[in-house]
Amino acid sequence: MKTPSDMPPLPAALQARDVAVRPIEDSDAPLLMDWHAAFRGASFLAMGWPREQVAAMMADQLRMQQIHIAGAYPRADRWLVLAGDIPAGQLLLDRARDDWRLIDLLLAPEARGLGLGSGLMAWIQDAAARAGAASITLDVGFDNAPAQALYRKAGFVETPSETEIAVAMRWRPA
Repeated sequence: MKTPSDMPPLPAALQARDVAVRPIEDSDAPLLMDWHAAFRGASFLAMGWPREQVAAMMADQLRMQQIHIAGAYPRADRWLVLAGDIPAGQLLLDRARDDWRLIDLLLAPEARGLGLGSGLMAWIQDAAARAGAASITLDVGFDNAPAQALYRKAGFVETPSETEIAVAMRWRPA
C-alpha cells in the first residue's frame, strides 16, 4: 500500500483491496484524457455530436481545466488511484489552506459503484480532521446525482454556489 507520507494510511477496507495512490505522472495523460472524455463527453455524444468533434472539445476542455487548476491551486496534490496495479481514478486535493478543497475525484467507469469513492472520502476526511482543517469544500456538477449522493452520505451539506452549473458543498470535522 502506498500513500503520501504526510497523509494517514488508507482505510482498512481499501487496503484490503490493494488500493493505493501515487502522484500523477506525465505518462498518465492519455488515460486521464480517456476518463475525462468518457465522463464529460458522453452527454455530447448522446445529443448526436460527431465523435471527432467531441474528442477535440474534450481535449481542449481538459487542457483548460489543467491550466486553471495549476493557477488556482499550485500546491494541490495530484494523485492517481490504483486498485492493485490498475489505474482506477484521479484525486486532486488542495491542502494548502485551512479550508481544504477537493478539486476532483474522478473514478474510471469500471471502478464506480465499488466503494472506492466512499473509502477515499473517509480517508480525506480523516486526514483533514487529524490536520486540524476547518473544512473540506467542493463543487459537483448539478447533473451528477451519484457524486452528490456520495458526498451527502459522507456528511457534506450544500452551501451557496457561485455558479449555476455546480452544487457547492462543505464538510466540517466534528
